[in-house]
Amino acid sequence: MVRPGSEVGVVGATGSDDAAGDLDEQERGQLSRLRRWGTVGALLLMLGAGSSYGSASPIPNPVDGLRIIGLLSRIGPAALACSYTGIGLIVLCWVLIGRLAAPGRPRRLSRSQLSHTLAMWAVPLLVTPPLFSRDVYSYLAIGSMMANGFNPYEAGPYDTLGDADPYAHQVDVRWQHTASPYGPVYLLIARAVVTVAHDNLIVAVLLQRLIELVGVALIVWALPRLARICGFDPVAALWLGALNPLVLFHLIGGGHNEALMLGAMLAGIVLAWQRTVVGGVVLITLGVGIKATAGMALAFLVIMLALRAGGRWRDLLRIGLLVGAVAMVTFATFTVIAGVGFGWVAALGAPGTVRSFLSVSTSLGVIAGQSGLLLGLGDHTQAVLDVMQPVGTLIGSVIAAVIMWQCWQRRINPIFGLGMAMGAFVLFAPVIQPWYLLWAALPLAASTADPRVRTATVWLTVLFSVTIMPNGATIGVFVIVQAVIVAAVVVGAVFYGLRRFGLPAAHPPADLAARPPR
Repeated sequence: MVRPGSEVGVVGATGSDDAAGDLDEQERGQLSRLRRWGTVGALLLMLGAGSSYGSASPIPNPVDGLRIIGLLSRIGPAALACSYTGIGLIVLCWVLIGRLAAPGRPRRLSRSQLSHTLAMWAVPLLVTPPLFSRDVYSYLAIGSMMANGFNPYEAGPYDTLGDADPYAHQVDVRWQHTASPYGPVYLLIARAVVTVAHDNLIVAVLLQRLIELVGVALIVWALPRLARICGFDPVAALWLGALNPLVLFHLIGGGHNEALMLGAMLAGIVLAWQRTVVGGVVLITLGVGIKATAGMALAFLVIMLALRAGGRWRDLLRIGLLVGAVAMVTFATFTVIAGVGFGWVAALGAPGTVRSFLSVSTSLGVIAGQSGLLLGLGDHTQAVLDVMQPVGTLIGSVIAAVIMWQCWQRRINPIFGLGMAMGAFVLFAPVIQPWYLLWAALPLAASTADPRVRTATVWLTVLFSVTIMPNGATIGVFVIVQAVIVAAVVVGAVFYGLRRFGLPAAHPPADLAARPPR
């Protein structure tokens, strides 16, 4: 993080580590082994995806009945064991590769080595059914509604399209009857996908994933540039951000529209800071038109630009008016093009109808409601949630406002502040999905070398990577236990083998010798 009181955007405030050397021969061998085992993990995840236990496969599963390819579709527990082993190998290799990208290391990964690693691990996930969630089918059903002239803000896809639609009956039952919470930009994208794919579900899923790859590419492009703006090591930012298992599992494998939202948000900040304010604001607003969460970036961008302009209140007002005007014109334009109005505002609370126990406000509300039931006061869980969830959202918003003030006072780097504000908003939101961690992790990856923040982000990534089933649904506990035991044995054996060959060191001897005495 940029030192308190230092000017935002001064490259080198914390040292960008551009002087770090290349990996030596031993470290290149360690990297090669980790990349290969991570690729094996991605291939196992791809293999397990042939079953409804290992992916959110279409109903009916198109590989059922096929020789060899369809074998695992009939052996669900084995497929889940493959998937969990793949998840474990990718997470293990990612953590160990992080030692070769540690901030301050005298020899570290190059950007090309890290990008090649991301490509090796991502390619097997490009051809699988959706992983960890059925949200892709929801996107496609929304696109089908748009293509057929229906307004996705007025009713759910199943209510409008019926079971005969190739997309509507694939939607998770929780979202079949809810209006779309996505902005007009994403509705236009979804309509384009369905228009091209027609009724071909497999083609539509692959097109959707291809579009989200554009967002991942924007993330890979923006993270090192944001890191340089913050005076931080670009490679360390790419490792924690772009190579993050949650990016692989959920943005690429899951095809979530967070990829486009986050890519537009981060790239827009870079564009506004380095080239054109108007172009950057337009790009961020496109992200808002996908998911409203990206709107928080506009507030922090205003602070960044106002600080660079002199840090006076009139600078804040002038830039705020410019950014606000460009954002409103851009959003209004796409709203008119989509032709469906502003119904997404009312639908923003739709995800909160699902009880997410990763959410602080939801967990406290459920605990309080169930406690009342145990005390004989009746089941008032929903009533408590109706109070706790808005309070949680308010607390998250207040924390974000306080962080903005700290940024304006030059006590916090605005990029770091954006990550912290996003994290607070996610933590207290009514619902948390594992991929929501990326809202905070990506800005933090580019803005801070604080080991406490980075360690917490790593551990949360590991936790969130294994908290949701590969099929995005419920699986019997005994089957899960079997799969976890198999995965633990295999991953443990791989770790033992890697250790025998030598594990990378975050601070090799040359680094320790170069450090000044405490």
